[in-house]
Amino acid sequence: MNRISALSVFLGLSTTLPLWSLPDRPNVIHIMADDLGWRDIAAYGSETFETPHLDALAKRGLLYTNAYSASPLCSPTRAATLTGQTPGRLRLTTPAGHLPRVVLDPQESRTAGPGLPMTEPETRTRLPLDTFTLGHLFRNVGYTTALMGKWHLGYDPYIPENFGFDVVVGGRGDPGPPRSRFFGPWDPDVTNMPAVEGSPNADDVIGDAAVEFIAAHAKEPFFLACWLYNPHAPFDGKPEVIEAFRPKAEAARYQQSAIMGSMVKTIDDNVGKIVAALEAQGLTDNTLIIFTSDNGGNMYDRPEGVYPTNNHPLRSGKGNNYEGGVRVPLIVSWPSVLPEGRVSHAVSISYDWFPTFAELIGGSVPDGHPVDGLSLLPALREESFERGPIFSLFGHTTPATGNIPNAWVRDGKWKLLRFFHTGPDQNDKLELYDLSVDVGETNNLALRHPEVARRLNAILTEHLEATNSLLPRKNPRYDPQFRQMGFEMLQGGLLMGGPGRDMVFITGKDRRVVLRYHPEADATGHSLRFEMETNCAVSVTAGVGETPVFGSPVALVPDARRRAVKVPLASPVGQGDTVTVSIDLGHPGRVQIFDPRLDD
Repeated sequence: MNRISALSVFLGLSTTLPLWSLPDRPNVIHIMADDLGWRDIAAYGSETFETPHLDALAKRGLLYTNAYSASPLCSPTRAATLTGQTPGRLRLTTPAGHLPRVVLDPQESRTAGPGLPMTEPETRTRLPLDTFTLGHLFRNVGYTTALMGKWHLGYDPYIPENFGFDVVVGGRGDPGPPRSRFFGPWDPDVTNMPAVEGSPNADDVIGDAAVEFIAAHAKEPFFLACWLYNPHAPFDGKPEVIEAFRPKAEAARYQQSAIMGSMVKTIDDNVGKIVAALEAQGLTDNTLIIFTSDNGGNMYDRPEGVYPTNNHPLRSGKGNNYEGGVRVPLIVSWPSVLPEGRVSHAVSISYDWFPTFAELIGGSVPDGHPVDGLSLLPALREESFERGPIFSLFGHTTPATGNIPNAWVRDGKWKLLRFFHTGPDQNDKLELYDLSVDVGETNNLALRHPEVARRLNAILTEHLEATNSLLPRKNPRYDPQFRQMGFEMLQGGLLMGGPGRDMVFITGKDRRVVLRYHPEADATGHSLRFEMETNCAVSVTAGVGETPVFGSPVALVPDARRRAVKVPLASPVGQGDTVTVSIDLGHPGRVQIFDPRLDD
């Protein structure tokens, strides 16, 4: 195959489109933060976090408003970025690269607990060693390749060195920073991090290694995947920087974490370090820089008693397939080629970068390696560009984030989510949103626009079948009247546990979870008492019967700490009565109820 024209044929691109003049063999740097939300950069409207280097990068390039991660969690997005394939095609759909068990041939599951209407498929925990990646793509045309930072796609032999990368720093299976420590030193033999003096931040070490790499390879083309560890858990920052951010964080409406301020600053500092290294080597004009994130911001952990960030006005966050979990920042800079200081509304997704880079460098893709992405070069150049449908599959229940197994497709302004087997008779439930007016996904239009819902659902079905994705199936053990410690789910979530568990474990998908409580036969009382642990519930109200007069609401603190709750009822419970319990959620997440009982 020759360079761009042959690849265009392979990817189904039109070879008659005008190809604008490109510098020969440009350097490419792909920077990906870990759990950085769509609103966590000042240029995207952060009210707390300061990012002068990223803001400057946006001013000298393009800032994108409709960029998506391939998954709401990290490993699937990383695999999709490396291969140009969707997580569904890869069958790598959860962040399991740190687990000791090697699974290369996952299967669909046959059953699940009685509270779940759907099963959940297995996932690969590693990329197969024969997988063609960006490392191979660039190295095959003469580039020196490097991966620095987070990998989370397995331990030896499933490491970047065996996927086409010449230089690797970090790049092991850890789900967060090396050995879950942001500040060194680390064991070089275990973490592949350099030996260091003192206790530097992991990303500062990665940034220094990137600067050294740029200097060492300034006279030859290079590809650098700089995949930073911040701001993933465990939440930790530089003490003096945390304190400097505290006044802004305490005064903020949404982004209230001073620790997050420090972690975002570390990201920004190291982006600045890389940009300065390019300028020092005279490489700025011939280097394409991409800055993005692997998924949306974390809204379920509680460092210092507050969420790390808030994706407002987007719905939910990391680990959930609503917009807050998958819409991510994207800044692209290439001063000699791309427009500067522009905002683009072009739609893109992580697996588009593989074909973009392939077309850019004239790389060839092996037969038998299908590419799901589309080259973004026209969008970068601000030429006419219609991305067409993009897809995401996250067929797993994630209690901490309230995700119910689903897949989605976005086409133009429309986004359709298919929740597997959660409708009547275990049929799929559809949600349709017009993102041009409802970025927060608050108004489900599936019934108002059934023709749009049908069209997008058919497109989604075709895609899932074409990629041979493993899917949730109907659970034959599902019991719609399943009770857990006397509680029955009416709407808004799922009961996760099976018989014999010592708590009611709820994953809440919607803004309100409604339950029915069936007291023991001889129980009576004027209130419902229990202990609760939650990362999302903000109030609870209860009343006697199916259409009750409710008692006064009780405020809840969603700090994931176990505490006693006493919910008043408007009338006493008699023998044979049931109690309706309504729990309001600040966002999707988990609710755990222990030792429920009636009380006077």
